[in-house]
Amino acid sequence: MKTILFVSASALALIAAPARAQEQQADSGSGLDTLVTDDTTADAAAEPAKTGDPVVDRLNALEARIRQLEARNAQLEAAAVDTQSRVERVEVRSAKAAQPGVVPTFADVNDNFTFKPRGVFQIDYAGYNERAGGYDYSNGTDIRRARFGFEGTAYKNFKWRIEAELVKNSVTLLDAYVTYALNPKWSVTAGQHKAPYGLEANTSDSANTFLERGMASNAFGAVGAERRVGLSLAYQTDKLNAAFGLFGSSESVLRNATTPDEGYGINGRITWDPILDTGKVVHLGLSAFHATNFPGNSLTVSERPNVRIDDGRIISAAIAGTNPANGPSTGVKDADFLGAEALLIRGPFSVQGEYGHLSLDRFGTAPNVSFEGFNVFGTWSITGEARAVKNGVVDRFKPFKNFNPATGDLGAFEVALRYDTLNLTDKNLSALKRKATSVTGALNWYLNPNTKILFNYIRFKGTNSPLVVAPVLVNGTTAKGDAFATRLQFDF
Repeated sequence: MKTILFVSASALALIAAPARAQEQQADSGSGLDTLVTDDTTADAAAEPAKTGDPVVDRLNALEARIRQLEARNAQLEAAAVDTQSRVERVEVRSAKAAQPGVVPTFADVNDNFTFKPRGVFQIDYAGYNERAGGYDYSNGTDIRRARFGFEGTAYKNFKWRIEAELVKNSVTLLDAYVTYALNPKWSVTAGQHKAPYGLEANTSDSANTFLERGMASNAFGAVGAERRVGLSLAYQTDKLNAAFGLFGSSESVLRNATTPDEGYGINGRITWDPILDTGKVVHLGLSAFHATNFPGNSLTVSERPNVRIDDGRIISAAIAGTNPANGPSTGVKDADFLGAEALLIRGPFSVQGEYGHLSLDRFGTAPNVSFEGFNVFGTWSITGEARAVKNGVVDRFKPFKNFNPATGDLGAFEVALRYDTLNLTDKNLSALKRKATSVTGALNWYLNPNTKILFNYIRFKGTNSPLVVAPVLVNGTTAKGDAFATRLQFDF
């Protein structure tokens, strides 16, 4: 028994020796003991009372040291948890540049929230040559678009955008909406946003090939497919995209007992890209809308000749109406549109076209009126880049090499040729022939994905155009002219 006690005591002494050395080090003011400040650790570090038995005293000292180390360990663990919590809070509050670029996309550490400025600036110049009709076109410059806003995400599944137009000493709200992703394919959008309608119309203003969209696209879109307040449902895959929505009119009217109810429209668009590869795209699509309750039951369909410096309309057709409190209404009851679109991309070459048909239903026994128009154009990227389609619209044009005089890189160059026509002739409205045509040649210089310079030469003609000035009747009632227009654009 004595032998066992002696061996045990010897072992304990060997164990306690390093502990005693650490105690001596702690007494000198170095080591982890300097971090121990709380009462619990101090109590644990208290020297046990001496019993006079060396073995018992060493056991007591060892137990005291174990309690001290346990207390210190608990304190350090608590400090580590607190430090981690502080780091996490700082990371959440701080922002990171998730997608550096012309302007960065800022996001929290978990990408739950993102924030990004966006905008586009377009500066135009146009000079006109009047060939027939007697109208004095105004040459000059214009800020075609100056837009600024923000977009981002919230809780990952919510997307939002707010953007305004700042031109001509006024501010106009363009987009103000929230989109919620129901799942990877389905989403719902509420607020003011683009109504589903056509390829050019739903493509960003900064990504279209020419200064202005086709005449029919603009004229018919103004009837029932502009940015409007509404609710839409979208389905999106790589090759199939569809969107449908219910929208109010774009009238800015404070309604009361003397004003009519707000008009509304139902819009839909579906596209299919059976071939969607880099430099090889086949895109097909259909659009439709129904719009009703026009102000005063009156409607004017008109358009400019593919350039906006002069506001003169090359073609126009108006239907006057009445909306009496008592008695039958006259004029336009509702409008229906059906359009088709197609785009073929093969390497640096592409062919794109759209067709639209607008039918106007009138009150009473007045016969319906219908209009139509289409445009078709081809493009060739001289430097070899290919146009691209993403989510059912034309994507941003990206040069192989950005403009850099130091390295001799000039960016990308593209040429395009378009034929455009809008026919507002209908015998149920008038015996007069109202038709506008234009041919536009374009040279586009892409300095980088965000900067481009466009040059358009437009040769236009309008039959029975409102631009004809009486009594000057050159070539009957035809207005003819040419326009050279250019644009400097920067977007982000």
